[in-house]
Amino acid sequence: MKRRMHRLLKEDGRILIVAMDHTAFMDAPVEGLARYGDTCRAVVPAGADAFLSPIGSIIAFADAIGPAAAIASFDTSPPYLEVAIERALSVGADAVKSMLYPFTGDESIKQAARLAADAFRVGLPYIAESVPGGFAAADMHTPDKIAAGARISAETGADMIKTFYTGDPESMRAVVEYAMVPVVILGGAKKGSVRELYQDVYDAVNLAGCAGVAIGNNIWRDPDPAGITRGLAAIIHGGASVDEALETAGQLVAS
Repeated sequence: MKRRMHRLLKEDGRILIVAMDHTAFMDAPVEGLARYGDTCRAVVPAGADAFLSPIGSIIAFADAIGPAAAIASFDTSPPYLEVAIERALSVGADAVKSMLYPFTGDESIKQAARLAADAFRVGLPYIAESVPGGFAAADMHTPDKIAAGARISAETGADMIKTFYTGDPESMRAVVEYAMVPVVILGGAKKGSVRELYQDVYDAVNLAGCAGVAIGNNIWRDPDPAGITRGLAAIIHGGASVDEALETAGQLVAS
């Protein structure tokens, strides 16, 4: 487990995950995902530490993922739950991730606890993606519910939590402190500007104490995914300011 966690969290305790598991549920192709291997090959040298991918993509694009870590994204409804860990190990995944929907009363919390237990048994880190009330329940995405959902998710035995940014460093720090385990923020929909993206990441990581990010749309929907990734890596691992990150990404004028 320690060895695999070191594959995820670097020496500074931080991680930049490129989320590319959207191919398992999107209803139309997107260029950055249609060119999956090209996108992976572009962002790895730019600073991507890990990819969040479905099993099929981990198999198909193993060479493109290369030295980065692979986090297998799973649907935990039966019968997938029973074979998830065996399947992840068979493709060389470094961790597994599943969705949790606190406060909905569904089975995702129980399913996460089972997946976490199975993963722990073989020393495979488990990442819980906590979405209070579900993605459509915007009224549930408050700082208190995000914090409570993160803790509920951590109590399943998760080694890391992926969840929403609360919108400000102070309330996000409360999430980080309550969660018990490292927290990474999800990127969500495409931002209005790169500056807006970088500001949220800077505040979450360098002010609130998050361990990093798991960003998809804002990387592979951009015309220059490598540039966006370089800027993110500069913030997450280099402590760069927003302007410094924009310059690194070649986006300072455009922002």
